[in-house]
Amino acid sequence: MRACLFLVLLSLPISFMSCSHLPDHQDKYTDLTPEQMERLNKDALTIASGRLEQMVAQAKTNQQATNYLASDLFLKANMSLLEGDHTTAAVLFKYVSELAPTDEFIQKKYAISLIRIGSLEESQIVLEKIYKNSGEEKVGMILAGVYTGLDKEDKAWTLYKKLLAQNPENEDACIFLGKAHALKKQLVKAENQLIDCAKKNPKSGIYDYYLGKLSIDQGKIDKAVSHFEKSHKKQPGLSQAVNALGIIYEEKEKFAAAIKIYKKHLEVSPDDTSILNRIVQVLFNQEKYQEVIPYAEQLIDIEPDNLNLKVKLGVLYTDAKKYNEAISIFKDLLSAAPQSDKILYYLGAIHQEMDQLEESIEYFNQIPSSSGLYTDSSVQMATMLSTLAQNEHSKEEGTKNQVKFLTFINKNLEDHKDLQVEFSVIKAGFYEATNQFRKAMETLMVVQEEKKFSTQHKFYLANLYEKEKKFDESTSLIMGIIEKEPKNAHAWNFLGYSMLVRGNELDRAYEYIQNALKINPDDGYIRDSLGWYYYKKGDVKKALSELQIAHSKVPDDIEILKHLATIHTELKNFVKAKSYLETALKYVRLSYDRNEIMATLEKLETDRIPASGKLD
Repeated sequence: MRACLFLVLLSLPISFMSCSHLPDHQDKYTDLTPEQMERLNKDALTIASGRLEQMVAQAKTNQQATNYLASDLFLKANMSLLEGDHTTAAVLFKYVSELAPTDEFIQKKYAISLIRIGSLEESQIVLEKIYKNSGEEKVGMILAGVYTGLDKEDKAWTLYKKLLAQNPENEDACIFLGKAHALKKQLVKAENQLIDCAKKNPKSGIYDYYLGKLSIDQGKIDKAVSHFEKSHKKQPGLSQAVNALGIIYEEKEKFAAAIKIYKKHLEVSPDDTSILNRIVQVLFNQEKYQEVIPYAEQLIDIEPDNLNLKVKLGVLYTDAKKYNEAISIFKDLLSAAPQSDKILYYLGAIHQEMDQLEESIEYFNQIPSSSGLYTDSSVQMATMLSTLAQNEHSKEEGTKNQVKFLTFINKNLEDHKDLQVEFSVIKAGFYEATNQFRKAMETLMVVQEEKKFSTQHKFYLANLYEKEKKFDESTSLIMGIIEKEPKNAHAWNFLGYSMLVRGNELDRAYEYIQNALKINPDDGYIRDSLGWYYYKKGDVKKALSELQIAHSKVPDDIEILKHLATIHTELKNFVKAKSYLETALKYVRLSYDRNEIMATLEKLETDRIPASGKLD
């Protein structure tokens, strides 16, 4: 707007056009520094003021010319105000006021334009003349405000008292006087001032609100609550009282009471941004995500440029699984901040949640290596590329995604030495899923000495050893866990179940499983092992009992479901056996597991007794 002032003032003698009509001139000044522009503005102001003085002086010799110039300058001053150029408006109103010195409307416009550019001393002079002649209450209030802004508290005090005497319902005057007493530590006078005004205007809750604030300043919270509640009762729509009460409730952790009063207020005043902000904040902090969404949406409609709120709404949509709405929000944010790593990460995570893996990878891939989210996004990309490669393998579509995955994972293994374990596990998972167990095993063996190679990773490697019939290596690895963690129930169970699968040393297998049960008797996986031990021993009844307990604790484990199917097949309960196998198919992850279950189902259909009645 400072550039606008310079251009408008220079153009005055020619056409007196506003800056929006001067594109040819404006281009010459776009590269100036703020200091250079400020100097030009000052020079322009001096030149233009001199020319305007000449124009005004000439116009005063003729009433018609005076009226014409005053109207012209007034229109241009108003145009400057609309464009937010208060400096130009103040200059123009100055000369309009000279042409119409008795027009109070013009004089007020001039005084207000001076206030807007911070020329309070000049504005005071103009306002004092107007108020002396008119005694208008509004002018007096503006003048009192100017006195306050100039730290002329005594003059402000005197004028506010006069205005209040003239109009006992003048809220601003009463509140100022109350505040002035409070600032002087005259708390009793401040309170009496506000109480007196409240009696004269019993329907207004604003005085009770300020009495409440006065009590807050004195640390009298209960008394403050009483005043705020009285204020709210008198004026239910008074935002300040609702806000004050809500904050106190929140500080006392009475969140339900705060939410209740906010909701009630918003029923009457749905566009109150201060209360909308408060209810969004408290509901969000209380993790009431479904409740907060409509209020956050309402606030966004009112404050469309509030980027922080948009992020919060996007997170809320994501949590509520309103993924399309979340994507719309984050895409809008991305257009405003295209390099934001957080927004890119949100979009990647949402598309990943929606199983739109290629779109997810596209967003994660844009996160720069300098970002704190780069590492995690790389891990997520590796996981998704692995999934795409596995899908390609299972459908025999070629090797494009497999090559892409292996290229990506190998590069990250080379570039991120601190993430060797994480990326190796993903790589091993791909090999396992595509029935390349030896490669999976070898991939993990490379990193088994790394510090990040945890107990869970050892279990995974041991499981791969088992699939490759390397039982000695598997047993050695698990025994190493037991040596360090003798109370590790899963390690004992792993050894016991492994022996059951191999079909040797059933008694020792039972001993190991019992060790596991003593440590964790409620573990579903251990109860499954015990059930399978009984099955191996030929006690189908005990086996079924234990497996049913195991299933109740881990209903989505495919091994337990397959074991139950086996038991029911043994008992000729073919319908139940089929049901358990079909349920297992819903949870299956690896292709060889799926193939095994499908083969078992086909065999079951072949072996089952052909009968029209119930088979179970």
